[in-house]
Amino acid sequence: MIRKRISIVGAAAAAGMFFCAEIQGEEPSACAQCKGLDSFVVPAEIDDDIRKMVGKYRGGGGSKNVAIQKGRGVIETGLYPEFINSADCPEIDSEKWAIDYSHKRKKKALHKGVDIPQPRGTPIRAIADGVVVGRFLNEGNKKGIEVMLRHMPEQTGLPFWTYSQYTHLREMSPLPIGTKVQVGDPIGNTSNTGKMGRRERRDALHFAILYSTYPEWSNDGVVVTPKDGYFMDPNAFYRLEAPYDSESLSSLGGEHKGVPVPYLQKDGTFEPPDTKRIWPYPCE
Repeated sequence: MIRKRISIVGAAAAAGMFFCAEIQGEEPSACAQCKGLDSFVVPAEIDDDIRKMVGKYRGGGGSKNVAIQKGRGVIETGLYPEFINSADCPEIDSEKWAIDYSHKRKKKALHKGVDIPQPRGTPIRAIADGVVVGRFLNEGNKKGIEVMLRHMPEQTGLPFWTYSQYTHLREMSPLPIGTKVQVGDPIGNTSNTGKMGRRERRDALHFAILYSTYPEWSNDGVVVTPKDGYFMDPNAFYRLEAPYDSESLSSLGGEHKGVPVPYLQKDGTFEPPDTKRIWPYPCE
């Protein structure tokens, strides 16, 4: 069965009192609720290029950000999921990893994750043990309501610190900053929140992975930034051996592009039973 669930922390969390916020016109300030968490540092200790990589930066944007993002992993790899035992799992739609979004934006832009459609309200699962390090309403932003988790190497079996990002949530997750989660725990519900143009976004999870060989990270109220961080193709997160960087992955032969992906089953068991990493939705 699924491991014991975490408890929801009070009406204050549900009311959004644990958000970190940035005041417009002022320099980014450290997330007060993040202080004291493992390896948290003040925003000034993170290079500005990392904020440009994530895509939120005053005075940055467009071609400058895209160049940094490409240099930090946002390039196509050709990887695709192959769910273990041919399971029926929610799949990535046409909004795949690292596709060029310039035709959808007023500035040059890349898709720094993958989109997985599911019906509105479908619970999203923590892909590994970790801790909540980011909660953002992203008002006026295309990402919509967002939650981010931080995973230590021993929690994933990977040789670095990873950060999983979940956006377009229906409402803010009731889990406050600092909440420890276990693989398979529900962390939010699927929806289509976020600023849009003339068309309506379908209900889907935008799922992204960042990583770093350094444990330090920050949250300035706008974005979570790992020290010397990179983006990873979310499919690569499930590989059992190196490489994990996009440039090396893009050079692999076609026989290495399919990635066996573990998952939580609808009956609450894991496949394989000893996995530390799962797909963000259960499978059949």
